[in-house]
Amino acid sequence: MNKEHGQVTGIIWRGPDDLAIYQQLKEYADKKGISVSKAAKQLINTALRKD
Repeated sequence: MNKEHGQVTGIIWRGPDDLAIYQQLKEYADKKGISVSKAAKQLINTALRKD
């Protein structure tokens, strides 16, 4: 599978707003010692379970 530049777990990051969010995600992943992909999945799962 070929990923587009800036793509993580099916999400394409474009523009300064997306870049800022990606940088926050990267910082979160680094603090947890996990990959950006795993961090994104973790946060999405957490958000979807808060119903």
